[in-house]
Amino acid sequence: MNSALLLHLRVASSRCLRVTFNNGGGIVSTKFLGRSSRPAISIAASRSKSNHAFPRAANDIAISPSSASPTDISPSRSSKFVQWDGLANGKTPNLTHARSFPIIGSAIPQLSGIPKINPLTNAYNFWIAMRNQYGEFYTFGSIMAGNPNDIYRTSYIINDPREFVKIIRAGGKFPSSVLENLWVNIRWAEMRGFHTREGIHGRGEEWRRIRTFLQTDLLHPDSARGYLPGIIHSAGLASKGAQAAAILQSSEEENGALNSYLDRCAFDMFSSMMLGIYTETADETTRTDPENERFVKGAVQGLGTAIEMIFSPYELIVGKILKCETSKMKHCFEGFDAAWAIARDKIESFIERKERGELSENEQVSYLSRALDRQKEEGSNVTVREVMELAFLSMFAAVDTTSSVLSWNLLHIARSPDVQEKLFQEISASVETVGHGKITAEVLSKSNAPYLHALIRETHRLTPTRPIAINKTVDIDNLEVHGRKMQRGDVVLLESHSQGMNSDLVENPEEFQPERWLPDAVEARKGSPSEVIDHPFLASPFSQGARKCPGSRVAANEIKVLLSQLVLDWKISSPITELENVRYHQRSVIEVKLPDLQFEAR
Repeated sequence: MNSALLLHLRVASSRCLRVTFNNGGGIVSTKFLGRSSRPAISIAASRSKSNHAFPRAANDIAISPSSASPTDISPSRSSKFVQWDGLANGKTPNLTHARSFPIIGSAIPQLSGIPKINPLTNAYNFWIAMRNQYGEFYTFGSIMAGNPNDIYRTSYIINDPREFVKIIRAGGKFPSSVLENLWVNIRWAEMRGFHTREGIHGRGEEWRRIRTFLQTDLLHPDSARGYLPGIIHSAGLASKGAQAAAILQSSEEENGALNSYLDRCAFDMFSSMMLGIYTETADETTRTDPENERFVKGAVQGLGTAIEMIFSPYELIVGKILKCETSKMKHCFEGFDAAWAIARDKIESFIERKERGELSENEQVSYLSRALDRQKEEGSNVTVREVMELAFLSMFAAVDTTSSVLSWNLLHIARSPDVQEKLFQEISASVETVGHGKITAEVLSKSNAPYLHALIRETHRLTPTRPIAINKTVDIDNLEVHGRKMQRGDVVLLESHSQGMNSDLVENPEEFQPERWLPDAVEARKGSPSEVIDHPFLASPFSQGARKCPGSRVAANEIKVLLSQLVLDWKISSPITELENVRYHQRSVIEVKLPDLQFEAR
């Protein structure tokens, strides 16, 4: 066994480095105090064979599990940050390493020494604890997002979005995407013979062909804006069902009825854009096609289970490597299959009615109708079957992603009466003076509804649905990031949650204060270390670059519209006001488990 010289670093300061206390529940937690504080760490003079599969630079730091164990890091979001070199002091951070093992990477805390916090049920605490333990530039083995060509599944994690700009620029002609890591979705698409599999989950010319077709009539601001009238009408219908869903949940007739309600809201709004129809599934008191509800349930079941599998070492080995069907895989594919069967029937019927000239005016200007027109144009290189698949995949992905963002925004509005009242006053005034009594695109613009935009940004800071905002693969050799030369194939992730929770960058980070994103506050941060939180890479969950979510503008519009409609129609309250008492879980993104909210008609 290789011997290691362990140098324990202590802070020469009269202040206490570590404050340990009993929180009353028998759990001992720790706070680290002061900008210059560090946890006890170890610098290995010689490398252990089990740490990593790549050579280290001379200044690399290995965190020893024995000296910086998971119990040394407080899981509390309210604890002080360990201030490593980086964003707060402007110094270049050293690269540190979490221990990683073949295939499973760093997934097992007892082996790797990473915090003993489940990232599926406690992601926010997990990523803050990782940053506290390893700093603002580190590696760990990620079974979900690690380098697929590295048996240790190595990922580089950085906190500085300005450094990540280099990664985006070095993405090459065919940039990478997190979709490449969704092996469960890829397996299902292969088994079902999807023609767009490589175009969605791969790279190269096939990706460019499919992506170019998909984003046309979708990503451009004018295109997204054109769908707003249908989205606004759908949201008006959906809002009527909020109180019924709340009553259903509080009566314990349906666990999670409010979350399911938001899933259906997202489906209704996206259907108005994709198909030009008003499905009206959100309002339980309105009759609707039961197939629509089955689609929503299938999408939630399939995507949620797929994410659970991707995070599981067992599923990775048994399901991916050994290619065996596990019970979770069967459950996941049942959800995928149900949603695809329903969507296929709807889309085929739509195509037949279009060919007979029977589409309504709304259907004629829908995304699907326009896509079918483009498919028939001379020079088109996309088939009708591929158009069908793209329509399905867009509807499938739009359900729980949008509803998860909505759920967090709704919670913060409900638990913050003063914030809710400010939003109500702003939207009411804008509707009256700009919209002539109706919600319009102009009503929701940043110039007319700045508090709405600030509220959504504050929700993303405090409770992002994707703490790992961007996942990219370096496409060139010797790309310098934080003084370290990255090589082609290295996987780099931007962890975007801990910056917004750092009290040296954000005043009172635990408080929900949309005012911090209003123009005067943003202007006041310029030229200070805190201005980093205004970087566009930290502003939304939709990624960046050529692989940015093609439906991001539509989703952003849906969120603004439904929140505004709900606040206009209802005074919303929550029995839970403290975030520490709120539960959440990972679906395709992080979703809060909404408490029993109350909706009182205005």
